[in-house]
Amino acid sequence: MRSPTIAIYFVHKCLQNLQHRPDLQLRLLGQNHISPNLLNNPNARVPADNYANLCRDTMQTMNDELIGFGTQAQKLGCWATMTELAANAPNLSEALKRLTRFYRLIPWGLSTKLEIHNDVASISLTPTVTNVEFDPYLYESFLFYIHRTANWLIGRQIPLHRVDFCFAQPPQAMEYQNLFLTKNIHYQQARAQIQFSASLLENPIDISAQALKKFLNHVNFAMITQSYTSKSWHYKVGSSLEARLRANPTFADIAKSLELHPHTLRNYLRQEGFQYQDIKDRVRCDSAIFHLSSAGCSVEETAALIGFSEPSAFIRSFKKWTGAKPMEYKKRRKLADTGHPAEG
Repeated sequence: MRSPTIAIYFVHKCLQNLQHRPDLQLRLLGQNHISPNLLNNPNARVPADNYANLCRDTMQTMNDELIGFGTQAQKLGCWATMTELAANAPNLSEALKRLTRFYRLIPWGLSTKLEIHNDVASISLTPTVTNVEFDPYLYESFLFYIHRTANWLIGRQIPLHRVDFCFAQPPQAMEYQNLFLTKNIHYQQARAQIQFSASLLENPIDISAQALKKFLNHVNFAMITQSYTSKSWHYKVGSSLEARLRANPTFADIAKSLELHPHTLRNYLRQEGFQYQDIKDRVRCDSAIFHLSSAGCSVEETAALIGFSEPSAFIRSFKKWTGAKPMEYKKRRKLADTGHPAEG
């Protein structure tokens, strides 16, 4: 599938600890083609590669891989060192033991731990300091990176039994379902953790030096755009839909392309916590942002490419998805590219 888009919430978080340097925030946004105007729109989304580059550049600017959310800065190279250790482990179990042990040695405010109870493995984050309330972003982002790294180590998607967070359910809770690919997400729990089948720990690791180098070349991009063709039904539906967007296929058409009865496919999606219309809206939105922002297509061309017979219908839908009209979004991208500030 095409590279996904990222909610503007994560852009805010990436820059949150540079609020005392608005000039630096604007420079980082500009060099990564993200208009400051989008920050005022809670429904806005940005291309994943732009966001990944923003994360990388913010980390480099702050010389902190935790971008200010830990009790101490985490120097650049920590994640790469941990990844090299994990990639040379014989299996996933040893790799995750090395990962969690490595981050217990770094004084950043949280302790990482791998545990196995019966047939369930868990990786948890617990505070090591008192009287400090960590931002939810530290928990959500670190668990996300651990999960995506584990996927990469064994070359397949690891289905999560559940995700626990130790904070209240936030407004952007629906985003977590897409990040962790599970609907079983719980809030205000005793600790933050991900749980999965312990049998997966036996999977061997065979990472070549070339694959490791490619992965470490831009970790943020590799994590955020990660996909495995053998994973969930909602991914398969999204891929099939994207390939046929221009024809505006029905659900029956998609089911036929996957050689399933529509009722069966609908049940599969329901079990994963997804509905077809939600998938269709997300694929159309991501594709529209790509065509408008990266490919430079007109509104009329974009409407046709994603299956709208009338540009007016596309404009209404796009505003519903993002809170902005297509031309406004296209204008914002152009302003970001030229480096000129957008008018408020």
